[in-house]
Order: sequence, then C-alpha cells, then structure tokens
Amino acid sequence: MNGSEDRVLWKAENYYRPHSELRFAVVLLNESIDASDFQFVYQLWQKAHVRMCVDGGTNLYHSLIRNGPQVTKTTASDPPKSPLPDLITGDFDSIEPELLKLYQDEGVTVIHTPNQDETDFTKGIKELGKYLLERNLMIEQVLVIAGVHSERFDHIMANLATLFKVNTLIPMPVILLCKGSLIWLLSPGNHRILVEKDVILNSKRSWCGLIPLGHPAVVTTSGLKWNLDNQELSFGSLVSTSNTYDLKCTSVDIHTSHPLIWTMGIETNPEIMSPPFSEETCVNGESELCSDRNHICQSVESESR
Repeated sequence: MNGSEDRVLWKAENYYRPHSELRFAVVLLNESIDASDFQFVYQLWQKAHVRMCVDGGTNLYHSLIRNGPQVTKTTASDPPKSPLPDLITGDFDSIEPELLKLYQDEGVTVIHTPNQDETDFTKGIKELGKYLLERNLMIEQVLVIAGVHSERFDHIMANLATLFKVNTLIPMPVILLCKGSLIWLLSPGNHRILVEKDVILNSKRSWCGLIPLGHPAVVTTSGLKWNLDNQELSFGSLVSTSNTYDLKCTSVDIHTSHPLIWTMGIETNPEIMSPPFSEETCVNGESELCSDRNHICQSVESESR
C-alpha cells in the first residue's frame, strides 16, 4: 500500500457510539429493531440531528421508541420524551394507516415514493438528501438501523445493493447497523478503519469480514489476523469471512481494486464503556508506541469518514 496515496479514514466508534458533537442522521427501516435493541437504538435516536422512518419503520418507532419500554432500570417512571421523526417516506404498503395520519397531523414531513423500480430504502436516502439540501442542514454521516431479525433474505440483499448506490444519492457515508454488526461499502482505493480495543478484545465482537459483492476485488490488508496480500476475493474462490484483528493493532488498512463490503462486530450495550485506549497502535501493519491516539491518523490525507 502506497502511503503517498489518499486514504479514507473510518472511525468505527462514530457509527455505534457517536460523541455528542457529531452531527448525524438516523434512519429506521422496516423490521429493523425489537425490544432487545431498544436501549441502543433509543440513544442513537435521541442524539441524532435528523431522524427518518422508512414506511413500516414508523410502526417500530411508534411502538418501541415513542411508547416503548423504559430506557434503563434507573429511569424515572416517565422516560424522556422521544423526538418525532423529521421525515417519513415509502410506498406506504407497510405503515399502519392510522399512524401515517397521526404523524401527518403532528407536522412530520411525509413523502410518498410509489416507484416500484427501487426499494423504499434507496428512495428514502434520495429523499433524505433532498431534505438536507432544501433546509441547508449539515450532517456528517447517516446511520441506518436495518433488518435485525428479517426473514427476507431478498431484503437483506436489497439493502446491500443500496450501499452500492449511496455515493450517487447523498454526499456523506451511509452505514448499516444490524444487531451487533456494522456494514458499509469501501470504494476502490485505500482505507484505514480505526477499531476500539473494547471490540478487538471482545471474543464475541472481534469478528470482521470483507465481502466482494458484484465484482471480484484484488485486496491487500494489514492489521488483521489473516491478512491479504494482493489476493483476489470473489464468490467461487476466496471470501474473507470470520476474520479478526491483530491484537497489537487498533487500525486496519485496506487497499481494494473494486467496491468491497466491510462488516464488523460491535458492542451495542450502551452501559458498557470503552476501556482506556492502548498506547500500542498499528500503522501500515507495524506495531508502534505513541502517546496520542491521533498519531495513527497522521498519514491520512483525504477526508475522514
């Protein structure tokens, strides 16, 4: 990997444990959460600067986020009031009609997208982009709560297909959160993914994978237990699933010749705090000592994501 080339920086923690200054949108898809995910999704919803429900995701918002269980055992009898969605979109074949009317009456922006040539997710991201542009709203990322217990494999594949379009739909990264998993698309080129030690050292969460959907990809990595060295990933040959991290490292460098799905495990229990960050980091595959965690970002020349 040529260190002089632009490299896209991805801070994984920003997508499941965003800090208070980070401006982001949350999108709820249909069949995206259940009661066990309530606390995690509720906190993301509370922190978001823009909130969106896609079709039947509105039913889930209403039953679980607006009127659902307590946030924590120590919460007072009445939980904090949950913000309304800013935007509801879809072909409205899944949303309960009375809820659609309820939120229209409460002033939520509702946009019907009946086109059946695209999924509600794809159309929703388009409308979100327009919504942000029309209101001159600036956000840094879009977090999509997606399909944690879906029985529809075709829906899962459709969500992944949308990731291959998002660069043409909206100018900020779109990340799928699927019950303990993060998923996003790596464009051709160089990437660095920062991974927190509480993930790397958690045997249940320390898995990761590189999935070559749509086209074979020639990939080189560092920072993984099983690295790739200019190897082709493709269905029918090698696919890097059930990989994990080099325990000496806190970042993964990836060069890919073609678009590549990156997925990794995360900790979704908001009560579990990250341990102190280790001084030992991994830069371009070599373990180094540094007193500042930002040292690992010094060679990043392109926009952070």
